[in-house]
Amino acid sequence: MNELQRSMSEIKASEELKADTLRFLADQSRAERARSRFYMPACAMAVLCLFLLLGTGGYSLYGRPVSYVSIDVNPSIELGINRFDKVVTVDTFNNDGYHIMSSLNVRFMDYRDAMDMILSQEREEAYLAEDSCIAITVSGAEEGKQREMLAHLHTCASSYGNVHCSSGSHGEALEAHEAGMTLGRYQAFMKLQALDPSVTQEDIEGLTISQIWDKIAELSGNR
Repeated sequence: MNELQRSMSEIKASEELKADTLRFLADQSRAERARSRFYMPACAMAVLCLFLLLGTGGYSLYGRPVSYVSIDVNPSIELGINRFDKVVTVDTFNNDGYHIMSSLNVRFMDYRDAMDMILSQEREEAYLAEDSCIAITVSGAEEGKQREMLAHLHTCASSYGNVHCSSGSHGEALEAHEAGMTLGRYQAFMKLQALDPSVTQEDIEGLTISQIWDKIAELSGNR
């Protein structure tokens, strides 16, 4: 017998009244629990939703890149972007890129904010000069999304220097990675090699993206 039942046994009342009272209290208790669930605080509801999302494979969906953005100045950096426009992976392809990203944490940021943070840091550390060339390259499965991202990124980067924007296929990005380059640097190298087949990957290892594009312009007769 619990405390409530013991208390009720001491009341001089009919068995029917006691039963009705216990039933009423039980109903009130259930109603109170129902109200508590309905008015669950927003933060608790968010935690519950996140738990359900993780339990149904949502984390793998959130953490999977669907697009990639490479940023080349001299630092060569590549960001993996999920379907919600958030940065979920960060890769660096040279020592300068590693140096920049070792002091920044852009994971789970909107890719536009991440881009601005990276370029601001590069300017602060004197990688960017007024005439610097910035190569921004987007790859992904959806062409419409690539165009949208390139437009946003060009706007983000336009105040930092001479911006060269391009896009590429997933297959081309894989070729770039096999060569140890970002897609943007790989595309520049391929253009240069098309103009001068004697140029090798070793020949451009010490060059900034500006210097590579200067050589392309020179060989193309555009200087």
